[in-house]
Formats: sequence, C-alpha cells, structure tokens
Amino acid sequence: MQKTTVTLPDCISFVFSARARRLLAGFLVAAGAAGAAQGQVGAADLVLHNGKIWTVDEANPQAEAVAVRGERIIAVGTSREILALKGPSTRVVDLEGRRVLPGFNDAHTHFENATEWFYRVNLHDVNDQAEFDRRLAEAVARVPEGFWITGGDWATAGGFEPELEAIDRIAPRHPVLLRNSDREFFANSMALRHVRLDKRAPDPRGGRYGRDPTSGDLSGMLYGTAGDNVQAMLPPISLEQKLVSARNLMRQLNGVGITSVSDISRIDAMSQRQTYHTHVERSFSDIGIFQALRDRGELTVRVFAMLPLTVWREAREEKLFPGSGDAMIRFGTLKALADASLMHEPFANRPGYAGGWSFRVRDEAELRRDILDADGAGFDLGVHVLGDRAVQFLTDAYADAIAANGPRDRRLRVIHAWYATPEDLARIGAMGMIVDVTPSHLSHEWKQLDASLGPSRVAGAHAWRTLIDHGAVLNIVSDMPGGFVKGNMSPFNPFENIYYAVTRQDMDGLPEGGWRGDQRLTLAEAVRAYTLNPAYSAREDGLKGSITVGKLADMVVVSQDIFSIEPRELLNVEAIMTVMGGVIVHERK
Repeated sequence: MQKTTVTLPDCISFVFSARARRLLAGFLVAAGAAGAAQGQVGAADLVLHNGKIWTVDEANPQAEAVAVRGERIIAVGTSREILALKGPSTRVVDLEGRRVLPGFNDAHTHFENATEWFYRVNLHDVNDQAEFDRRLAEAVARVPEGFWITGGDWATAGGFEPELEAIDRIAPRHPVLLRNSDREFFANSMALRHVRLDKRAPDPRGGRYGRDPTSGDLSGMLYGTAGDNVQAMLPPISLEQKLVSARNLMRQLNGVGITSVSDISRIDAMSQRQTYHTHVERSFSDIGIFQALRDRGELTVRVFAMLPLTVWREAREEKLFPGSGDAMIRFGTLKALADASLMHEPFANRPGYAGGWSFRVRDEAELRRDILDADGAGFDLGVHVLGDRAVQFLTDAYADAIAANGPRDRRLRVIHAWYATPEDLARIGAMGMIVDVTPSHLSHEWKQLDASLGPSRVAGAHAWRTLIDHGAVLNIVSDMPGGFVKGNMSPFNPFENIYYAVTRQDMDGLPEGGWRGDQRLTLAEAVRAYTLNPAYSAREDGLKGSITVGKLADMVVVSQDIFSIEPRELLNVEAIMTVMGGVIVHERK
C-alpha cells in the first residue's frame, strides 16, 4: 500500500484562501490520523512528551506531546498517542512537565548592525578604569583573537584616560581602538604595531600622540588627526568577518528560543542601481549574509527580509512578491522610515519643537507616491512612524492606496506608532493593520512621557490595549540591536520583552502597577504577538507560528511554566531547548 505523506508545501498558505487552508488542514489532520491508525505515517524523528504544550492554535490550544518527522509536525496530542509514533531511531524527549511554545519570531531586527556591534564595546556610561576594563574584557571573551575591537564613547568628565599596560593585559591578542566623547582615541599596543606607530613617529598636522613624559613612549592616546588617521587604517568589516559574528548572534537568538526574524534587509544589486540624496538604506542588512549562511547550511533562524520601499520597481522586476523565497529566506514586505517623532504640535517640554521627517525622506509627496505605487504592484508595506502627525500621514496614505488600488488581502504594518491620536488608533484597528511595538522603548521612556506629551496626548502613547481592542494585530519586536548611534541596546530576549508588555514596568518594577497599566497585554496575547502574529504579518501563518499538524517544527521548551508564575519571574525564564525545522539548534546542558 502506498505510504501516506502528511506535509504542507511551502506555497500553500499563499495560494489558497483562508477557508481553503482550513479545509486542507482538516483533510491533512484526518489523513494523518487515518495513516497512523493503519501504521502508514511512519515513525517520528523527534517526540516531545509529558509536557504542557501551548500551541497558539485555537482549534487545539493545549496538548501533552508533539511528534516531528523531517521539518514538519506530524501529530499533536496526548503523550500516549504521540509515543505510539516512536520508532527505533526516534529521539524521545521527556519534558518532565515543562512548557513548550512555538518558536519565537522577532518581527523587527537589524541583523547586520548587530553583527558589527559584536566587535564593539559600548562605553557611553563609563568614566573610570574599572568599568572600562570590565566592558573590554567582555568583548575580548567573545571576539576571536586577531580581530579589531572598536567602540566608545567613554565619558571624559574628570579627565579619565585608559592605562596602556592595563588594557594590554586584558587584550594582548586583539588590536583595540576606542573613542571617547570628545572624539579622542585610545589604541592598545597591538593596534599601534598594526599601524606601524612607535615613539619615533612625529605628531601629525592637526593632532598629536599621547606620550610618557619621561621616556617618550606612546601612551595609546591619540588626539585630533592622530586618532582620525588611525581609524582610517582599520580594515572594513568583510562578509567573512560578518559571518563569524552572525554565527555567534544566531547562537544567542536560538539560545533564547528565537527561530525566525523579520529583518530590515537590502539586496546589494538593487542598492547599486539607486541614486539617493542621503543614506536611505542605513541599517538595512545585506541579504548576502543570510544567503551565505543558508548556502553553507548554517542558517539557524528563518528570515523574512523587508526590503527598502525605494526599490519597489526592482523588487517587482525580480518578482519578490509576498510568498516568494524559500523556507529559510522569504520576501514580500517593503519598508520605509518616515519620521523622527513628527508631531502635530510641539512637545510640551520643548516649546517650538515638534519633531520632523526622517533624513531618509526627500519629500512627503514622494513617500506617499511610493506607498501608492508599491501597493498597486502587490507588495505589503511597513513604515516606521513615531509621532502623531506621522501616524496620521501613514494611515491616510494607506487608506488612499486601498481606495486607488482596490480591495485585496493586505498586510499593512505601522512600525512603532509611539504617539497616536485616539482617532488614528481607531482607524488602524478598523483597517486591520499590523502594529510592531517595542515594549523595551517604553521601559526606558515612561518617566519622561507625561512631561513631554502633556495630559491631552499621553493617552495615545504606547496604547497597546487600545489598538487590540480596536482590531489591530500586534507584534512584539526588539528592534535589535538598538539605536544607530549605539547609545542604547535593545534586549532581544523574548521573556524580557514579554515582561515589559504584560507589566508596562521597567527592570526595577517601576512604576507600581505599570505606566498606564490599563494598556498591558495578557500573557497569552504577548505569546501570540511573538509567534503567530508575526507569521501572519509575513503571510507565513500557514507555515509556522503555532504548534499545528503540517506546520514547520519550530518550538522552544522553557525552564518554567510561564502561565503559572508571577510576571517578575519572566525575567528568570530560560530556553531549555530550541527546535527549528525538527532540528535541535539549542539545548541547555
């Protein structure tokens, strides 16, 4: 008798209607059950049993066990049912009552920026030798020997300058070049050797080398053009070097249960065809990093690449429409960055200042045209907006595109939406938009919000509950690695970000009850916002985002049952095991 195959092809979720997908899924489940009863499904490759499985599947919300064959989930049910599918080569994992969730999906990352930050030391809040040494030692521990370590900008208050001998003891096998807040540099001995500098070197025009007043030996400090000249000698970070840090970064992502990201990406061949007025594609990752890892069999996170809106014509030529790509790298959404907190009225504590458009926007009319035309070409869109005026501009632009191009299935994203009017919050929900929210932003901003917005506007700030109640789909995202100027780092641990979402408090548990605590998410909503909602946003909800028969086997086993602990304890939860496509990519020993 012919073997029954229970798989869900990658293209199905993009070809069939929602009703057809439900019917097909039901057929596949029935076929799988029948096959199992007749012994035709075949043995599972991996079985997880004796657990508490939160599936994020409304048709089957909780289970005890799950079976995987190849990349796909073939059964979800009781431990007894699933253990019947084990064979002589099946790996069987006794969960011992632990909670299992779908693999986390961080729907907003800047992966290439993070690969470059891997080689940097963040010193923005440092002005003493002890902390300077500690931060540098952390970098030395993670960066392979021989690679440059850079970073900054340590504070110059009090006249602190690093000690060369101390730095050489910490980093004897790494060249180090670090900058302070006055744009002066420090180089360790290996760095000075690399650029062929010693005490015989004359001071350059417009600068000087720090020297020991007695011996004349270089102290490592580089002032004025002396530092600029050395910085100009550093090698550019090559693709191979980025792959070194990318592997480390993927281990970290898998280590906290992340199996997918939506990355702000670019295709270099398309970029080279543009003539931009400013660095429009700053912070867009080179897709070549992911492709190289995939081609070498090393990519352990699935990537949904959000390309620049400005290349929509080139993306159309290459047919990178929603649903294109493969199981590891997909396309379909185009992204733009619109504003720097553009408000209708000035901030309450900064009279005369109402934010502005991003340096990436040549003019408002051009951005509106690109949104209209890219939507007309069939792309999904996502636009970074912070201020209330920018949010209104975007909702208007989306509404105009819908009116001009006609009804169709769309996945329109509003990215961040920090401050919005009640009217636009309602419009976003009524239009079924997706909102990428970053709870960590609120955690370090809440103390200033009342003063900066004033009582009449503060209700629209980070209004997550209002958005959900109006019908919006929320994604919890990290915006990893943080601000481009590197003054702050964005946490990408889902449990930390879920803590911020369900408490609206900072790491110190403040404010009591949460800032505007009525806008908190429930834990179930937060998990969905990290799993199924991001999959829906990328039109991949037929492939992943829940623990469902036929979907990709992307899952995470966690150290504590997050549904039975206090919110504060979320900060201590760890990923015990992470599975991507049936392969264990992280396992805590």
